[in-house]
Amino acid sequence: MTAPATDTDTDTAASRISTALQNAVATPGDRTAAWHVAEVLAADWTERPLTPADGHPDTDLDAAAATLGHPLPAALREALKLFGRRDDLTRNQDPLTTPDELDVYEGALVFREENQGVCAWGVLLEDLTQDDPPTYLRADLADKTQEKWEPWTGKLSLALVEALITETIIGDDENLTSAWQPDDETPEDTGLTALPRITPDWYKTAWYVGDDLLAHVADGAWISVRGRTREALLAYAGGDEDDATED
Repeated sequence: MTAPATDTDTDTAASRISTALQNAVATPGDRTAAWHVAEVLAADWTERPLTPADGHPDTDLDAAAATLGHPLPAALREALKLFGRRDDLTRNQDPLTTPDELDVYEGALVFREENQGVCAWGVLLEDLTQDDPPTYLRADLADKTQEKWEPWTGKLSLALVEALITETIIGDDENLTSAWQPDDETPEDTGLTALPRITPDWYKTAWYVGDDLLAHVADGAWISVRGRTREALLAYAGGDEDDATED
């Protein structure tokens, strides 16, 4: 698998997502920078840019808060108002919850769940009055006494950026996305460039960018790739249609 060298000095889709993510990671709590990542992803890596219709209205968010009996942090409200209805950005594998799906579990407001119930992401109830609180991950264990909320990101806005990028890469467009077990080559060996990390070091995943390519690598054992075009995906897969459609 090979990708053309990424030129981050020109105005390309690769350079735009790299810059946007670097700015968001470098300034945690700057929600304008975080939401710019969403705007770049939608404009460059999906079928259409964000529009006002892609978000939930305040009435939906107010109703959710009233039902829960807890306030929604500003970061969550802003995210759901900006892209909460864009399933292609938020609900391809481990979905971001909609306002009417928000729920409290074991002392935390759950905003995202793994698709098979393996884990959930949440904000502790005691932190809900913060505009951009820290987030936690809770694994679903056979021994429930061992379950606990583990630190995930220092800011909710960054957890939402992580969800956006991962869900965008792991899409359901078979012409633009694929996944396979990688060989012994590292992503860097194949011409990809690592993007800044948001997740904790113990969570063995990473993102990469190439020329018209985004990639998500899980524990070195599985790579998911999204191309901006079918040609870009095929070029990275060595021009083999079978490799590009493997899942």
